[in-house]
Amino acid sequence: MTHKTWGVHLRITAILQERLTRGTYTPGARFPSEAALCDEFKVSRNTLRRALAALEAEQLITTINGVGRFVNTPGASAQDIPRPAHARIAAELRAQIEEGTLAPGDRLPSETRVSKRYGVTRFTARQAFANLEAEGLVETIQGKGRFVLPRRP
Repeated sequence: MTHKTWGVHLRITAILQERLTRGTYTPGARFPSEAALCDEFKVSRNTLRRALAALEAEQLITTINGVGRFVNTPGASAQDIPRPAHARIAAELRAQIEEGTLAPGDRLPSETRVSKRYGVTRFTARQAFANLEAEGLVETIQGKGRFVLPRRP
């Protein structure tokens, strides 16, 4: 006995592949959300995720955790794909540390200041700082702030 819903993800994959080929979803654009696609195809997230995994395996789409899925541009590099806000903020602060704009011992801007500057939540700013701490570039001194660490040899 076969179950009539087996292979539904394959049909969804084929439909989405056709849309990508025809240009319904343009390169670089955000791919529709899981919720929207589940609603359209009347399937569970698990079924839809199997289809999306197939598209990703074929490098037709890319998933950026915390951001969403994007249509791949033929010949584009990973650097062309949008990154989460905290990763962009960390990259900018890292560059300032590496070029010496923020020198060892300098205090980094507060979470509040970073959140206002980049238009993000304090949680997002905190994530950026956590990335830099994990890399050994900054340290947090309770009650004092975050400071640039001396460069490692």
